[in-house]
Amino acid sequence: MARITNVHSHVFTGGCAPDYFFKMVLPSWADRWAEEIKYFLEKRWMRRIIKALAHRRGHSQLLRYLQFIEVGTQNSQEEIFLAMKQAYNSMGADVRFVALTLNMDHMDTKPSRHARIEDQLAEVERVRAHYPNEFFPFVGVDPRHLGGTALRDWVKEKIDRHAFFGIKLYPSIGFFPFDARLDALYQWAAANGVPVMTHCTRTGTYYTGRMDDVLTDPAPSGLNPGAPEMQAIHRRIATFKAHDFTWKDSKYGCNIFLHPQNYEPVLRKYPALKLCFAHFGGDDEMLPDKYEQPLRKRGIDPDNWHNEVKRIMGLQQPDGTLLYPNLYTDLSYILFNKCIYTLLPALINGPLGDRILFGTDFFMTLREDPEADLWQRCINGIGKPAFEKIAVGNTARYLGS
Repeated sequence: MARITNVHSHVFTGGCAPDYFFKMVLPSWADRWAEEIKYFLEKRWMRRIIKALAHRRGHSQLLRYLQFIEVGTQNSQEEIFLAMKQAYNSMGADVRFVALTLNMDHMDTKPSRHARIEDQLAEVERVRAHYPNEFFPFVGVDPRHLGGTALRDWVKEKIDRHAFFGIKLYPSIGFFPFDARLDALYQWAAANGVPVMTHCTRTGTYYTGRMDDVLTDPAPSGLNPGAPEMQAIHRRIATFKAHDFTWKDSKYGCNIFLHPQNYEPVLRKYPALKLCFAHFGGDDEMLPDKYEQPLRKRGIDPDNWHNEVKRIMGLQQPDGTLLYPNLYTDLSYILFNKCIYTLLPALINGPLGDRILFGTDFFMTLREDPEADLWQRCINGIGKPAFEKIAVGNTARYLGS
C-alpha cells in the first residue's frame, strides 16, 4: 500500500489541558468532580487500582475511559505520539500523522495550572525534530491570543521553517471562524495553499464558562460583513440567546460558533482557502434517525450539519465548476460508529469523494475503541481501493502547499 496519512490526531497531554478540561471528557455524572478526578487519575498507582477493580468486574466501558485518560496523562507528547505510531506497526513503516495542537488558554475565566500554548508548541517541535518524516503538526490558533498581522506572522514563522504544516481552529472554545482578527491569517493561508482544519460537530470541547463572556455582540460583523449569510447567522444568535437551554449551558450554547454556515462569509472572501470540516458534521448528524439532537428537538437549530457540509462542499459556479474546490472533510472520530459504514462507500465514490480524508482523532477515540481497530475497521468497511483514495491521494492534495 502507498504511504498513508492519518490527517487528524492529537498528542497533547493532561498537562496542556486546563484543570476543568476533564469535565468534558468524563461521564456526565462525574462533571462536578472533574478537577478532583483529574488529580487522582494523574497518579499511576490510582489508575492501577481502578484498572484491577474494573478487570475483576468486567467493566469494559470504564477500562476504555481509563485507557483514554492513561494516554492523556502520560509524561510527554512524544510518548503519546509513539503510542499512536505503534498502533500502525502492521501497516509498515511508511505512515505519517498530522497532529493537531489546540490553544486551550481561553476556555474559561477560571484560573488553571496547565501549560500554555507556547509550551505545548515548543514540546511538539521537539517531537517533530525527532520524527521529521512521520510527524506533521498543525498550529492551534485562537484570535483571543493573537489577532491580525501579529497572528499571521506568528503562524507564518513556524510554517516557513517547516516546524508546522497547517492551521487548526476550534471555534467552540469561544470564537466565530469569521472573526475579523483571523482575516490576515486566512488571506495568507489562501494565497499559499496552507491547509486549515476546523472542528465541525455538535459535540467535543467547548468554552466552559458563561456564554455572556464570549458572545457579547448580538450581531457581530466579522471579516465579511456584507456576506448574505450574516443575516441568518444573526438570527441564529438571537434564537440561542432567547433560550435558557443554550444560553445557560455552554455545552449546547457553543454550537453557535460551530455551525458550518459560519464559514461561508470566510469562503466568499477567500474561495481558494484550503479548509477541512473535521468529522463530516458528526456521526449523530449522519444518522439522525438513530440519535436525538437536543437543539433540533427544541427548534433552536434545526439544520443537519452533515447535510450542511455536503451542501457547501457541493456549491457550484454558473459554469458548473466547484465554487470552493479546496473544501474538504474528514472521517475522524466517526469511524468508531459501525453504522456509518452503510453510508461511506456511496459518499467516497460520489461527487465529494476526492475531498474526503482519512483521520481517526487519536487519542480522543480511545474512549470508544483502540486505534488499530479503527483503521482496520475502516479498511474492512470501505475496501482497500477506497481507503487508499482517502488516506493517500486525497490527503496528499490537502497537505500540499
